[in-house]
Amino acid sequence: MQNLFSDLKAKTYNKHDELEQSTPFALFHNMVGCNDSEAHEAHRGNYLNVLCVMREFHQRCTLVINDATEKYPTLQALANQFETQAVITALDNDLAELNSFSAQCTSELQSVDLPNFQTLLSATISAMYVWLGSSMGANIISRRLEKSDYGFPTHYYQSMAKQAKAWPEFKQEVVRLLPLIIEGADVASQAGSQVDRQVDRQVESRVESQNSETLSVAIINDANLWFDHLILLGKSTNLPPQTLS
Repeated sequence: MQNLFSDLKAKTYNKHDELEQSTPFALFHNMVGCNDSEAHEAHRGNYLNVLCVMREFHQRCTLVINDATEKYPTLQALANQFETQAVITALDNDLAELNSFSAQCTSELQSVDLPNFQTLLSATISAMYVWLGSSMGANIISRRLEKSDYGFPTHYYQSMAKQAKAWPEFKQEVVRLLPLIIEGADVASQAGSQVDRQVDRQVESRVESQNSETLSVAIINDANLWFDHLILLGKSTNLPPQTLS
């Protein structure tokens, strides 16, 4: 588990880059140039699509996280770092200021199915990783939008910028908690005679190491699935790349 986050960064880099180059995110990051009425409307439509995609993503992450905290109560303190409702409320406020209702812009997004994650635990930790990782550039994006002449609301990116401060603690807690959850699952599953339990204890460290390694691989794979999911959500907005050319 000690190398989990360095492995995540290295082994999800390609998918993260693919996401950045996909619609509508690539267009959003290139909102520069003239600000005539036609360009402003195109930028507004693209920004709206980004917010709709992110709302659907955060909503689905929240459902997965809530399911996991019911099964693994130890994760609750970790889940509390995300202030999920505050983020979704911020998105709703931005959408309202853009004169759009989330129900209208998510109709196509809701047709995109969640991936088949490897486990609930790996899906949850990877969702948290992608969620919190996306907050790292939120402060820069928020300032850039505020300095532009577009007048777009930035409640969402301001909310995410606040969450970025939790990144160091999040990494520490994940490394601390996951072995405890694995060990707890091993202990809960132990049965049989005292001799059997003694044998189990003798191989406990080896089993835990194998489970930790397997879980790390699952978290990395599921993180890539979350990036794939975001890409598919973006494609479902049907905004052609040439709109802002």
